Amino acid sequence: MAIWTVLRGKADEGRYARSTLVNSVGRGIFFALSTLYFTQILGMPLTLFSVFLTLSAVTGLAGSVLFGRASDKVDAMTMYRTLLAVQGLGLIVYVVTDNFICLGITMAVVSTADRGAAAARGPIIAHISQGENRVSYRAMLRVVSNIGTAMGSVLSAIPLTIGTRPVFVALILFNVFTYFTAALMLRGIQCGTFASAHSRKDGRMGLVAVRDVPFLLATAANAVLYLHDGILTIALPIWIASAKSIPNGMVSALLLVNTVGVILLQVRFARGTDSIRGAGRAGLRSGLSLCAACVLLALSREAVVWLSVVMLVAAGLMHLCGELWQSASAWSFGFEMSGDDLLGEYQGVLNAGADTMALVSPMILTSVAHADSPAGWLVLAVVFLLTGLSYGPIARLAARTRSK
Repeated sequence: MAIWTVLRGKADEGRYARSTLVNSVGRGIFFALSTLYFTQILGMPLTLFSVFLTLSAVTGLAGSVLFGRASDKVDAMTMYRTLLAVQGLGLIVYVVTDNFICLGITMAVVSTADRGAAAARGPIIAHISQGENRVSYRAMLRVVSNIGTAMGSVLSAIPLTIGTRPVFVALILFNVFTYFTAALMLRGIQCGTFASAHSRKDGRMGLVAVRDVPFLLATAANAVLYLHDGILTIALPIWIASAKSIPNGMVSALLLVNTVGVILLQVRFARGTDSIRGAGRAGLRSGLSLCAACVLLALSREAVVWLSVVMLVAAGLMHLCGELWQSASAWSFGFEMSGDDLLGEYQGVLNAGADTMALVSPMILTSVAHADSPAGWLVLAVVFLLTGLSYGPIARLAARTRSK
């Protein structure tokens, strides 16, 4: 699927991709400046800010599951647009009040809406991009999102350089504009519901996804692999800073390689994963790649400088491959293991698993990176290896249960 062709297209796929690009620019801005805005511009104590972030992450978990299920029962696009508007309104609150309690509550609301919107993407993609095209289209959307986020990060350099409140506020209000613009760009697209034509699986009420054992196994395996998300941003900077012989600039270089790699390769790595078996193969490759990355990181700190740099670059490339295959595997499991009438619910549970890992991963990864020995990296390598090897049995079990 040609990314630029889709972005220029007049069909619903093109409209949704362009909306994603606009929204991602604003998100990229806010991701880069939010911590400094709350802690330095508004003067929120760092400890309180951390507490609010944790509580927001917890409410986001609930939002992922609840709104995911709701998106199977109502028009997913309408709900998605509404949640975009809620996030935009929340950002307005950030610039009109200095009350920390009010800000904390708003952070929780925005997080819940954000994760709910993420869960609604599954039904939306299923409606506007049919059949085997779903995984490749989802991969393309991730590329578009990364491009927008990178553009937003560049724009965020303005307030970060100037450092005054009016400039921060102006960029946050621009983010508000992107949320409402993205919602308006999708006006007129109606997804309807798959559930109207199908009864709930097994004819039972409640969450079906949490009773689907193969899917829960796939969700757990995906959550473990999702530890990769914090390696570049949390563990690697700490690990490099503790190795005095390695230039600190390697952190920025590896982040750049990762961003460019996702943009150039995500669609390619998603090929062949549009089945349960394909998702299993991608999960195996992801686990092996992340295992190799951890081994290289474990060996990098004690080597001579040039060899350390080579090992870090190789680790960054292995990490990139693991990330790309993990994403493709998760999307395929989310689509292939659910009936169309339960896509939102399944997507919400899958996202909740990854979000849970994102919540606990800082504690795990800082322990690994702060250690005086590379033992933590080697333990993590074994965890990734075993998780990758589990994908084959999980995929075979899932395929059998779906064939009955």
